[in-house]
Amino acid sequence: MVAAAAAAPCWSELPTDLLTSIVQLLELPGALAFATVCASWRSAAAAGGVPPPGTPWLMSWEQEPHPAIGRSRSAVTCKLRNLLDVDKAYSVTFPAGTFVTCCGASDGWLVVVDELCNLSLHNFFTSRTIPLPPVTDFPRVEAEHDDQGKIERYRLKSLYRHSPDVTYDAHHLATFFYQKAVLSGNPSRGGGGDYIVTVVHYGGEWISYARSGDARWRVLVSNHYWGQDRHNGSGRIYAECAYHNGSIYAVTYKGGVERWDLDAAGMPSWKAVLLYCPRDAVLTRHLVAAPGGGLWQVSAVWEPARAAVPDGIRFTFRVVDDDDGVDAGERGSMQEHALFLGLNRSACLLAKNFPGVRPGVLYFSAPWMRQYAPEMLERVGDWGGARAYDLKARARTFERVFPGVLPESARLMDCPTEVWITPNLY
Repeated sequence: MVAAAAAAPCWSELPTDLLTSIVQLLELPGALAFATVCASWRSAAAAGGVPPPGTPWLMSWEQEPHPAIGRSRSAVTCKLRNLLDVDKAYSVTFPAGTFVTCCGASDGWLVVVDELCNLSLHNFFTSRTIPLPPVTDFPRVEAEHDDQGKIERYRLKSLYRHSPDVTYDAHHLATFFYQKAVLSGNPSRGGGGDYIVTVVHYGGEWISYARSGDARWRVLVSNHYWGQDRHNGSGRIYAECAYHNGSIYAVTYKGGVERWDLDAAGMPSWKAVLLYCPRDAVLTRHLVAAPGGGLWQVSAVWEPARAAVPDGIRFTFRVVDDDDGVDAGERGSMQEHALFLGLNRSACLLAKNFPGVRPGVLYFSAPWMRQYAPEMLERVGDWGGARAYDLKARARTFERVFPGVLPESARLMDCPTEVWITPNLY
């Protein structure tokens, strides 16, 4: 037995070229797990091009051309790219029926929409999935079933007699019902811990939230009921929500910022933090936790025919609690940091801590915009996809992050098809 034990192979002593060949055959989750086994396997993974922990990723998927004509029953394969090797793409496959689109990413967790229009949290680094309350828990959403009792479509009921109900195929509704979702914390920490999922939905006019373990969604705000004309009346359309210093914030496309403080029972109290500041040329707005602990409102503004912005896009900063805008200290802090904006939870990262990230650069991927400004987006429809905007440069171009592998979403689509996945991941 002693001789047999002595002859037992040591997996850490396998040839590096063999280990490198193996890791190159793995999908990304397996490759990252491979790199954690031991020092020799980690070296082989690095030689095989596996990025180190902490690397930001861009996940992209294909938009179905006609989502209303039936549903896809096949598995969905998404592509992942990183800033260290812009020409290399990894694949991650979701089982059939579990992925139609993604509406958020926080701390390495994706907020995924399945073919029944239900949300779940998914961490593809660990393959862990956490279901969230179903779509039928939202007010005025009713399921309709086929002869076998399976959900086939949903009826969105109108509040008023003169407005008809609207019915959508379940898979079709999944492609557009949710605009943005963020988490208040990382579900991986502390055995799951206490976190909040906040979602902007119903065309950007509703905001709801659920705490970890909740069986029901709680509505924060409902400006219109489905079926009403958003261009008539005084309803607000929200571009983004955020969780900051224990409170939920949201910004409208007109620049108004609102805050909800939740008590121990989860009951919200509302406050208007910033009044709206209309600007017709604003395409998106984002809320970002600043390095100094404050909160920024970052806006993408369309300004064609300006020498300083040759691509016609300029980003503006505003401190949420300060009408005077960004002070010198806040502006200077961006020289060492980078911003990641899009469907993800907006993030400001210290660049030196994250491989491949350039300081003073804003990394952008297109979020939901077309419902807000369709006519304007027709005129700037070629600047979609992942872009980098150098805040330090005199002429601020909006360059493509992955020029060698141009995803379909390089053109603005009806639905977003990319999301940044930023650290603390795994």
